[in-house]
Amino acid sequence: MEPQQVADAVLAHPAVVRLDGGPFGTVASYLPGHRVVGVRLGVAPEPVEVAVVLRWPSAAPLTEVAAQIVDVVRAVVGEREVEVTVADTERDTGRG
Repeated sequence: MEPQQVADAVLAHPAVVRLDGGPFGTVASYLPGHRVVGVRLGVAPEPVEVAVVLRWPSAAPLTEVAAQIVDVVRAVVGEREVEVTVADTERDTGRG
């Protein structure tokens, strides 16, 4: 499993605006030649960490959206612990 696979799955969630590096850019995975910001995929049993910016208002409470993101990540990585941080929200202007 690759951090980019996790990133792509999370970004496909309709409430996710973008991934975020978190404080000091520490939520990231480093790969040869680039890094995947917003996903830290350590070695098990370390948790998979994901930091996101979400659209707001949302049709569901933030806790529910975070739980949905955990499910999305687990579909990629299996039954590992997943920690989701909502780093920020952005107002959904309805434009698209």
